[in-house]
Amino acid sequence: MRKLLSVGIIIFMISLFSAIFISSAHGSPAKQPNVSGSFIVAEGSGVGVTREEALMDARRDAVQQAVGFAMKGVTQVVNDRVRENILQFSRAFIEKYDILEDKQDGNRWRVTIKAWVRRENLLKGLLQKDPDKSVIDGAGLLTQALTNEQRVKEAAEILTDILTSLSYENYVHAAVGAEGINARSGELTLNVRFTFDKERYFTQMVPQIASILDYVAEAKQKDTPFLLDRYSDGETVVVTPRTEFDSLASYTVPMEIKKENRYIDLPGVSGFANIYLLKKNYYFDCYRVPAEAFAAVVESLLLTGGQNRLTGKMFDEADLKIAFKSKNGQLIREYTEPLQLYNVMLFTNLDALKRSPWTAGKPEQYNEQRHALFILPRLGTIAGQHANATDYLLIEEDAASISVKLSPSDIKLVESAECRIEMKR
Repeated sequence: MRKLLSVGIIIFMISLFSAIFISSAHGSPAKQPNVSGSFIVAEGSGVGVTREEALMDARRDAVQQAVGFAMKGVTQVVNDRVRENILQFSRAFIEKYDILEDKQDGNRWRVTIKAWVRRENLLKGLLQKDPDKSVIDGAGLLTQALTNEQRVKEAAEILTDILTSLSYENYVHAAVGAEGINARSGELTLNVRFTFDKERYFTQMVPQIASILDYVAEAKQKDTPFLLDRYSDGETVVVTPRTEFDSLASYTVPMEIKKENRYIDLPGVSGFANIYLLKKNYYFDCYRVPAEAFAAVVESLLLTGGQNRLTGKMFDEADLKIAFKSKNGQLIREYTEPLQLYNVMLFTNLDALKRSPWTAGKPEQYNEQRHALFILPRLGTIAGQHANATDYLLIEEDAASISVKLSPSDIKLVESAECRIEMKR
């Protein structure tokens, strides 16, 4: 008995010291979520290169804690993609949050928050059966009892969260095929073809982004047609729709977006910023969002160039990763090729950016500006290299020839090449 008791004490002490060690190594454990009225209150922690990245990570962590708490006692199986969508749209489920801690640790930020998550909306989103439908169930920010300042802040955070967290690589397909082998020089030439997955964009991406824009918009206009002449002398003129669009202007001109302001009139006061979502081949949905929220979103999406001006680019660089494999699937070598691949899906009017308040340093002029952000199923880059370039070259597909140096012994073993794209901000 004494021996058993001694063993029990030893096991208890080991467990106690282990718990203390783990707590010291990782910090104090977060409190378990609890219910407060119609909310699940959860703590979340996040890390990031910037404070905003860490805060975004913390919001996602809090919602993840709330999801686990909400699913207790629920017998229905939750689709994995539905769960992923909820985490991606996490900010839309949070009614409010308090920052408990934020500090910079070397090159990283750490943020801890306490969040109030809308319990009913969370359960409705979790229990839906179709992963391609919106997980957001709400009448919109305008119907909520929020001050204008709160509404702008929430709209900016929600839009930034979703548009910066999308896996844009997943919508670009890269296929590689061997064109020729020069065994003497140890060189393998590959033909790589890039295409944008429009079908996936329309069936998966558009419904999710539309639900967020519906939620935050101050005004909206659905099914705005383009590619058709409207009227001629009072009579409708039907024309054959164009099928190729090689620049942003090829969208904006047929949509009758005014050249000097690049906007479509929507109900409400003048001076606004619009987001245009291509929902099917010949129609856009147009959304007016608060100008301050629009500015925050564009600043978080687009990179800054010389003189602190926004460049219109989302990504600094993109890499093509090629894995050379043998007949039995064994990896022989992985090769990285830098790509001149810039924007994916998101394009903004550069003329408007040059007059924008965040480049001029006059934030009080937000409401005097009219800006546009286009969400299109395209690749693209700014047309031309000169400083006055104001349009994008839009590419639906592209190809490149790449030569890779390999040893003669490796070339003999290569049976296939698989590739993927990584984008870096």
